[in-house]
Amino acid sequence: MIPESYDLRSIDGFDFTNPLRDQGACGSCYTVSFTQVIESRLKQRYGKKIPVLSPQQLMMCNYLNEGCDGGWSFFHGFLAENGYMVSEKCAPYLARTKNDKCKNYEKCKPIAKVKQSYFIGGAYGESSEKKMMKEILRNGIVNGELNVPRIFSFY
Repeated sequence: MIPESYDLRSIDGFDFTNPLRDQGACGSCYTVSFTQVIESRLKQRYGKKIPVLSPQQLMMCNYLNEGCDGGWSFFHGFLAENGYMVSEKCAPYLARTKNDKCKNYEKCKPIAKVKQSYFIGGAYGESSEKKMMKEILRNGIVNGELNVPRIFSFY
């Protein structure tokens, strides 16, 4: 049964979220949100504060996305399953990708690895509000992506 309300900021007095991060002038919302989802799920799984994860390393080392020019968080899931994530302390967020390289972060120690990433409902477009609510209750915060039509109407 899905409860009437559920707040990840206060479950038995524990906050499973982190402060919101400012992506600055970089189109990295897909990366910043992904790191915050992983941080929250790690907190929920292990019940303790974990290091802040680096969006910068993901943007620079994931060739499947376009850095500050956008991308898809599920590609970060693929990278985090087959590689690892590092701390913000080792790879600070710069809000830019120009003049930066993945090589700059090769000495950063692994902090987190994703065991499995998946689409809620099993496939892209198969989710529903109820499925998302159940996922949040079972496993924690989720990352959502939105396709916005390129044709707009004005009245």
